Amino acid sequence: MTTVLLVGAHGYGSVHLRNLERLGDRVELVGLVDPKGGPTDGFGSATPSWQSLDDALATGIHPDIVIVATPTNTHFGLAAQALEHGSHVYLEKPPVATMEQFTDLLALQKRTGLSIQVGFQSFGSHALTEIAELGGATSVATWANWSREFAYWNRSAWAGKRTLDGQPVVDGVLTNALSHAVATALHIAGARRREDIARIELELYRANDIEADDTSSVRITLTNGRVVSAALTLAGAAQDQPLIEVRTASADVLFSYTDDVITYPDGRVSQPGRIELFEQFLDHLEHGTLQLSALVDSGAYMEVLEAVRTAPAPLRIPDAATTTLDTMIVVDDIADWVQRTARAGALFSEVRAPFATEFADGATDEIALGDAVIAVRDDGASVAPTSGPRPFLHPVRTPGGVVVTDAHPADHDWHLGVSVAIQHASGVNFWGGPTYTREGGYRWLNDHGRIATSSFARTDDGFAATADWLAPNGTVVLRESTAWAFATASDSAWSFRTTTTLTAASGPIELGSPGSHGRVGGGYGGFAWRFPAASDVDVRTAEASGEDAVHGSVSDWIAFGARFPDGEATVALASDEKRPWFVRVTDYPGIGSALAWDQPVVLDAGESVALSFRGLVADGRLTDAEVAALLG
Repeated sequence: MTTVLLVGAHGYGSVHLRNLERLGDRVELVGLVDPKGGPTDGFGSATPSWQSLDDALATGIHPDIVIVATPTNTHFGLAAQALEHGSHVYLEKPPVATMEQFTDLLALQKRTGLSIQVGFQSFGSHALTEIAELGGATSVATWANWSREFAYWNRSAWAGKRTLDGQPVVDGVLTNALSHAVATALHIAGARRREDIARIELELYRANDIEADDTSSVRITLTNGRVVSAALTLAGAAQDQPLIEVRTASADVLFSYTDDVITYPDGRVSQPGRIELFEQFLDHLEHGTLQLSALVDSGAYMEVLEAVRTAPAPLRIPDAATTTLDTMIVVDDIADWVQRTARAGALFSEVRAPFATEFADGATDEIALGDAVIAVRDDGASVAPTSGPRPFLHPVRTPGGVVVTDAHPADHDWHLGVSVAIQHASGVNFWGGPTYTREGGYRWLNDHGRIATSSFARTDDGFAATADWLAPNGTVVLRESTAWAFATASDSAWSFRTTTTLTAASGPIELGSPGSHGRVGGGYGGFAWRFPAASDVDVRTAEASGEDAVHGSVSDWIAFGARFPDGEATVALASDEKRPWFVRVTDYPGIGSALAWDQPVVLDAGESVALSFRGLVADGRLTDAEVAALLG
């Protein structure tokens, strides 16, 4: 019979009490340590209790295992004391409050020869084995929208603190409440030890009047080049299930780690269950079973905690981006922003979340007609590598202020406002997202290129720019020359002309699309316009209307009228090049001109292809005659 001393009998300690009662045929609870004493009734109420671990050990008891279920700032001292006394330790997450404590505790564990298990309960999920069988993860993203009332931040002296009485606490969203999300994402990506982490980029924010972060994003680059991203909040209007998206070569799956549910692309659901971690610790001690959550395997997560601990204080989210309710503060639209950000492998500033008061590196330029800013050009330098970094326009507005573009939407984080991009350029994906293959459909491949601005200059009526289309190894595949000109078309509309010329740096270069690689109707690539959420959509040409009829058709112009979040608007395009129009309404709102609808365009070295358009952005709904006249 394994003897157990529980330090921390209330709070999460009550969960341990119920578990120890369940495991009564394997363990004997020999004592409780808690300043409040033990429970007044039920299991543990008759067990001896002490105010401190010093008091308990002074009686001469020698428990086989000491469970530490106390605030993080007390973990190191209690665990070290238990090890020195000759006890194995089950340590609640996060294991300790600093990297120095982590390394010291590892050294002490090595000296004593005892075992430490960390309570990242999700590590006991059998779903992790099932996900691993899909093949190595190419990237992992996690997001969570949780809500915490004011009472949560007032529950104890250490709640929401970075330090307490000069000691580190680090009670934030990344390091306590949703630490499971970060630790599990790292675990799935194969990052266990400190040496698995190459780089950590953080953005810490707080909506509540606390020291720590309650809304944060992090991008973790592993030494193997793969990326783990997280965007998490405790300031949501409701509490949703935290999700982890795992992208692998064979399938992309969603994992709900709190209930061990895996959702596959075809809708199939698997729930393989889990083993409880303290029970698994008993198996390790009694039978030599490999630990599922050894202290040393928390090293990768501890790198994140240390980065949070040593980062500048979290930025306060502006009041204009929050709503104060009776019992809590809510960040507006945060459920959407955490999903967008994590799935993009980005930080909040990189997707231009409205509460992100300090934006990431990268150049933006406002385009104005008169006193009104109608568009912003972003050079795309801060776009995540898997989302096809490239220049784009967003937000684009009508004269009345209706926003008619979206960037990094949750459904396709690589959709970037108005841009020019191609999924297949002789083996390089400049579009972002998974690559369509003839053999297996969409697959996440290490084939993402980037389009880097090499020059930008204002002109009398717009701007001109050049860019290099760079393969993953830095080789120039294409050279781009782009010009935009803007003009007032009417009191409620403005027009533009744009030409992008792509020249092959070497040859031959094959420019293709999913359509040219076998996906019927999937000829996207070239000039693309992603709209925000749209309802009551009217998409049409001079000859046809509706998504099915217009998609793939060739016509002088195309118009997309809809009700957007800011109001009704119409966007229209015209081209003399007579390429098929690409249309989406049901899956997401967007239009484009297909450069390679079902056949690739092949360029020899020095050869070029041009994409030229006239366009119209208008408030309200326009008739066919108005569209034709204003485009004319």
